[in-house]
Amino acid sequence: MFDDQEAFTMTSPPEPSAIWYHDLQHDPEQGRGRMLAGYAMTAGLYFAYLPIVIWITNVAKQVDMGPLQSVWAGLAPTMGLQVMVAMLPTFLITIFRTFFILKADVYAQKNLQNWYFVFQVVFVIMATAVGTNINGFMMTLLQAPTEVFGLLADTMPQATHFFMNFLVLQWVTHVMGMMRHVILGKYLAFSKLVGEDEAKKMAEPEDQDYYGMGSRSARSTINLCIGIVYGTLCPPMNLLCWVNSYICRAVYGYLCPFAETRKADLGGAFFHSSLKHLFTGNIIYCILMIGVLARRGADWYPCAVAAPSLFYVIWSMNRFEVKFSWEYLSFQKAVQSKPAGKNEGKFVQPELCEPLEELEADYMAAKPKA
Repeated sequence: MFDDQEAFTMTSPPEPSAIWYHDLQHDPEQGRGRMLAGYAMTAGLYFAYLPIVIWITNVAKQVDMGPLQSVWAGLAPTMGLQVMVAMLPTFLITIFRTFFILKADVYAQKNLQNWYFVFQVVFVIMATAVGTNINGFMMTLLQAPTEVFGLLADTMPQATHFFMNFLVLQWVTHVMGMMRHVILGKYLAFSKLVGEDEAKKMAEPEDQDYYGMGSRSARSTINLCIGIVYGTLCPPMNLLCWVNSYICRAVYGYLCPFAETRKADLGGAFFHSSLKHLFTGNIIYCILMIGVLARRGADWYPCAVAAPSLFYVIWSMNRFEVKFSWEYLSFQKAVQSKPAGKNEGKFVQPELCEPLEELEADYMAAKPKA
């Protein structure tokens, strides 16, 4: 194992109790066909996502809340997006578990984290740039990639108030998760049928589609990316993002160690992916600010000063991905390291330093008599 991850590729195995042995028995040729079908289903969900969001939002706007209509008018535009953000993990993880051959369920969570983040980048952070035509947005990126600077600069600054409402709505979802109302409802229902002890086992764990490690990691990262992308355009966004992070620390700092059952992990793979996703947020921020400075600057000098930052972020992202060995300590560093100590970094078992006579006397004393 070397510092450069291009030399060797290593992965941490899942816990033995979490392994899906039936998936390991599938034919590799059959697995490739199922995987292609899974990617096709994911692509279909990608293009159907936006029409569903628009339909839910239009329905929410038509609801009359009476005296609370002014409050509802501020929240209704985000309702469709929030509903689909909540339902999307169920759709995605169902596809992964059905079509993908996985060694353990934790790998379904890992795939969910990556794809869920991609969906939210396109349909949450860049929702205004995408508009109501996802096909047109994708064709613009493919045919004229440089147009993305002006597209983001013209549309995304107008969405700052929308994302302020979106972040505030996230606070409510975090606190609702702390209430564990679904688990409580399942426990109360099962306790009437099978008793309290058995009901407690049947009520756990919580829904892993939405509350699993992959889904939570993607949502937490996207909320932080919203603060990164829109923080300069709307400084109060930084405060709202900080409050959101503080609430997350309080809520999940209690739920994970004290309330929820322990889940299988991959030894830091989810945190590593979250850090890579933050680089994506930085790239979007650089593209947005370069476009804003180019559109609204008095001359080209501010844009020229900001442009190199994009190349630096991309270089840093590649360096983070390739040049750091985060799963295992490099053999080179292990050999070169010399821990301080009186034995010059060498460990000598204390028993081997005792005189031979003392060892022999101890052996004879402990030897059972015939």
